Amino acid sequence: MTTLTANRGCVQDAGLYPGAMERPVLIVFDLDGTIADSRELARQSYKHVFAQMGYGEITDELADSFNGPDADEVCRVMGIGPDRRALYDRLVDETDVALVRTVGRMFPGTDAMLAALSRRAVLAILTNGSHAYCEACIDEFALTPLIALHSGFVSGVSKAQRIAQWERELCARRVIVVGDRCTDVENARLAAALAVGVTYGMGSREELSGADCLCDTSDEVRRVCEEAIAAG
Repeated sequence: MTTLTANRGCVQDAGLYPGAMERPVLIVFDLDGTIADSRELARQSYKHVFAQMGYGEITDELADSFNGPDADEVCRVMGIGPDRRALYDRLVDETDVALVRTVGRMFPGTDAMLAALSRRAVLAILTNGSHAYCEACIDEFALTPLIALHSGFVSGVSKAQRIAQWERELCARRVIVVGDRCTDVENARLAAALAVGVTYGMGSREELSGADCLCDTSDEVRRVCEEAIAAG
């Protein structure tokens, strides 16, 4: 794997994926709530981290509200300033990576969906979690042969900017963004990509109403993406 720099994400050897062909389709997946069924993992992680930082026990509702926003927003809500940000980042990394090994899991059928799509497009994971968490999930879920690009959260770099960067680097003829929150839809729009919302994650159908289409299962995601690839 070649690291492009901390604010550019990571890319696999180009010979291992369809990006080696001219002008591929790029499919960018959110991680939590889209590939990883991480509601319980996130709850445990945020409760542990904030207890360690002296906030006491937070509610499930507050923990759930942080499953989607990036680290900058979480720290803003919790009043974590620059003086304690390094501690927060370290605790989240350590806790998330440990929990992936014990309670991490994918949604049913996700592995088959990704395997099918990897034969026809370049697949990427783009998450508001950390790089370490993203890579731990790819490793634990055995996704390395399927995922060509991945990036965790980098302060100051939006998902839309990362998507546009990857699109340029690959000379992609079409980009599809798959996610479970309204922010995934918004970033897809900003990147001029097709927005596919999944209803089995954290976001409701109402929250995802701005997507081009909604999918209730991973098999529906596969079918919608294959149709978009064929039409593209």
